[in-house]
Amino acid sequence: MTTEGPVPPRRHLPFPVVLDLSDDQAYSVLTLALSDYAERARHQALDEADSEIPNNYQIAHFNKIADVADGLVDDVERQLDDAGKAPS
Repeated sequence: MTTEGPVPPRRHLPFPVVLDLSDDQAYSVLTLALSDYAERARHQALDEADSEIPNNYQIAHFNKIADVADGLVDDVERQLDDAGKAPS
């Protein structure tokens, strides 16, 4: 069964999460893990699209979670830049 159409976005108010990213290794673990997750999700979306009977809902889901992971990396980097704490 395939589902057509966009998945409605969920709207949540952001809330702060405090992480100690003063250590370059902690920053690297977080950002690389999120980037790797996004890449894997995009590959899953491509694999699903190439399947005999593509599931459009799954494709949209994998692409959405990839975008979320990329957005989290962007948020971390932006917040560190804004605070003047970007890793070297």
